[in-house]
Amino acid sequence: MHKRDTFQLPRKTSDVYPIISTLPLPKIIRSHVLQNFSFCENYTKGIIKDDDPEFLHQYRVTMRRIRAILSLHQSLFMPKQLKESNLSIKQLMQSTNLQRDLDVYLMQMEHYFYLIEHKHHQGLARFFDDLQHQRQKAYKKNKHWLKSVEYHAQCKHISLQLKRLSPRQEALSKEPQEMINPLLLRIDNSIITLMHSIDSKTSDTQLHRLRIKCKKLRYGLEYYRPLTEQLSLSLNIKTLKFLQEKLGDFNDSSVQIDFLHHYLAQYKKTGRRAKAIILLLQKIQQKHLENKQHLIVEIIQYNQNTAH
Repeated sequence: MHKRDTFQLPRKTSDVYPIISTLPLPKIIRSHVLQNFSFCENYTKGIIKDDDPEFLHQYRVTMRRIRAILSLHQSLFMPKQLKESNLSIKQLMQSTNLQRDLDVYLMQMEHYFYLIEHKHHQGLARFFDDLQHQRQKAYKKNKHWLKSVEYHAQCKHISLQLKRLSPRQEALSKEPQEMINPLLLRIDNSIITLMHSIDSKTSDTQLHRLRIKCKKLRYGLEYYRPLTEQLSLSLNIKTLKFLQEKLGDFNDSSVQIDFLHHYLAQYKKTGRRAKAIILLLQKIQQKHLENKQHLIVEIIQYNQNTAH
């Protein structure tokens, strides 16, 4: 395809706290999330054109970032409005879940073929042919949805919800920079507490909760980067990125295991495709358990190092 026929991924302008602003913090955050939500529209043309799965990925990352920032600052706004806004954004994203999951599996196709013996590749090829078919159906459904009057009406509704987020009165009377450290410190402390509770018996659910908290604090620290020297936190962006990457890989394999179990349930266990998937599932489960133990050891070591 000729370069002029492809869309370039849109570039965001600086996405950090406006340190020179004189506005109360709730109004700064409200403006920030509105700006990010409006920016999501820049990705939809690329999603519809379907040249690059990164458009959908960045669309979803931006939506998740909005939800994380709102959640991080929940004490600044009226709870009912905030809950409704967050739920609306979550529901808007849900229609793209399947397409993104299938994109991720298809991008790992080469790795999956590497994991099992050549004699089972024909069965695995049938599996990926099916995923390609499902992905095309999911894409067509999303393409129709993103072009629809209903989608644009829902986006307009969310924009209005975000604009109407009412700040708590006490949040308007304080200086922004006096509120930021306590907001971040609250989640920083909850992450440290959760990390100290992790041992060899830790469940996947606990690790998933830790991943969500790390992601939320990382987004917060990235937004407040201009104030880094004024923050008194235990965790920094570098540590959070490391933890989030490890926890993200672990969560991805959990999702893959669930997906393969669900897929396998639709077929007889004797066919070539089923045999290939059973073998693939065994390999991924084994690696998942190994990664979990490595992850737990790394977290325990981090706790020990920071305790001294």
